[in-house]
Amino acid sequence: MKFMLITMMLANPMTYADKSTCTEAANALKQMDMEAVCIPAGIEHQSTSDKMLQNFMAMVTKLEQMKTNGNAYQGGGTTKDALR
Repeated sequence: MKFMLITMMLANPMTYADKSTCTEAANALKQMDMEAVCIPAGIEHQSTSDKMLQNFMAMVTKLEQMKTNGNAYQGGGTTKDALR
């Protein structure tokens, strides 16, 4: 889990990989008489293209699982009955 360092000095909060690193940075700022606090970071924003790619890869994984289980979808093509 990532942690954010919140302080009045920074316009944008800094994000650290773990709590101990964030706490170390907060303590260093507190020694200079600046208020700072570490909080858990929220979920990072994903762009629309990232979400689309992630959903596509999940679909491919599910189709591959279906294929190995013998329940593969055999879609595609049309028949004369489908055009009625």
